[in-house]
Amino acid sequence: MSTILLVDDETDLLDLYSEVLELMGHAILRAYDGEQALRLARQWHPDLVVTDWMMPRMDGVELCRALSRAEELRDIPVVMHSGSGNPHAPGVRVFLPKDCDLSRFEDAVAWTLTMGRCPLRSRAPPGDSSTPAALPA
Repeated sequence: MSTILLVDDETDLLDLYSEVLELMGHAILRAYDGEQALRLARQWHPDLVVTDWMMPRMDGVELCRALSRAEELRDIPVVMHSGSGNPHAPGVRVFLPKDCDLSRFEDAVAWTLTMGRCPLRSRAPPGDSSTPAALPA
């Protein structure tokens, strides 16, 4: 079982993703913005962060930058999802469109937990060797 920090300002999506991840056997920490997520990451050192890009107070890109600057947090892999495209934030191992189906979300989480702490240059998501930050459709 892994501990996953789930970050989104949309409560319905947090509820849905929490349920999916709990059914996969993971422990979930929930945050509603990047500031809250950073505090939880410092306290709990999760195995994975799944974050939205656009959020109030501190967005997902700012959260990724803060995680990458903190020595004790910089190796935590990140899955980012957004309806606005891929911002190519530091630490993001997989980017998903916000409207992706749940099986693709599950695959992204499973892959990132398995391969996410490897150096970015040495691995790519299954079926896509061209972009380490995009899971294949």
